[in-house]
Amino acid sequence: MQFKTRLIGWALLGVVAYTTVGAAVYVASLMLLQQGHVSGLPWLAAAQKKLHRAGMNPHANNWLGQPDCIREDMDLVYIPATGTCRFDNIEFSTSLTFTGEGRNTGPKPEGMGIAVIGDSHAMGWGVDDHETFSAVLQQMSARPVYNLGVASYGTSREFIRLEKSGVLDKVDTVIIQYCNNDHSENLLFDTASRDALRQRVFGQFTQTNLQQTGNVMRILKGYWLTLRAPFSDLLERVRRKNFQRHYGPFMQIVGDHRDALQGKRIIVFYSNPHGQRYRNYPAGPDTQLPAVHFMDPGLDWSDYYRLDGHLTPVGHRKVAEKLFEGLQKLASTRD
Repeated sequence: MQFKTRLIGWALLGVVAYTTVGAAVYVASLMLLQQGHVSGLPWLAAAQKKLHRAGMNPHANNWLGQPDCIREDMDLVYIPATGTCRFDNIEFSTSLTFTGEGRNTGPKPEGMGIAVIGDSHAMGWGVDDHETFSAVLQQMSARPVYNLGVASYGTSREFIRLEKSGVLDKVDTVIIQYCNNDHSENLLFDTASRDALRQRVFGQFTQTNLQQTGNVMRILKGYWLTLRAPFSDLLERVRRKNFQRHYGPFMQIVGDHRDALQGKRIIVFYSNPHGQRYRNYPAGPDTQLPAVHFMDPGLDWSDYYRLDGHLTPVGHRKVAEKLFEGLQKLASTRD
């Protein structure tokens, strides 16, 4: 009985100590974010990531919220505005240039090219024009690469953008970057969802959840996120999501655009926020559509910005190297 009482006492003391230190970590994390600093200490870094995601980072910006970066489009809701715009965040300071053929990848070499479609990871959120994996792949392959990636697009809109771009006749290869958050749009992208998305992007909802929440609730939420941060961060790093639920809706959309892809090689790879991995991800040619080749680039959390969760310049180069290797293998197989 005495041992049990002592054990309960130690447990309570541990809880008190953890919650007390957690309060200090929470305050320190907020102060560092306000000063524009990213911590390298594990608990502080994990807490900063959670607070950043929850909208509690005053230096956080969203590419879709930059008025010079996007313009409205009837079919796609929004598309990148032609020209150059700035996009800065706590971890990067970038300049993005778009033309009618996508984000600038530098002077185009001669010959048949490669079209890249995807969301913000393909677009190059957080890196300059020459640092995107599309630009690096163009340098490696000496082939024109058209970067048609746009932040927050699902696979449906990515194909619509590809078909409207005018580059299909200029390419013999299409690279598709997939992401976890494509799933919901792939399940449903109709008139109603377009209108709802248009309202969110171009409507008057400019206040964040942080601004709409009372001060006391905001503090409690941030404190709770800080206490959970070490455990949830560890779980994110070790847990692998199941790709099977994504596969069916994704392949349905690819099949719907089979005519546009006729005679072209298709490479599919994934890039999820903070390097989250999949299990049951296919490898090699698809069993239904053999022209579709799945590739896992082997990315992990170290290839992504700690808070923002998008690929760093090093991560983009790693993707480009893997894609170049995959293209060479496909070319040798065809020959």
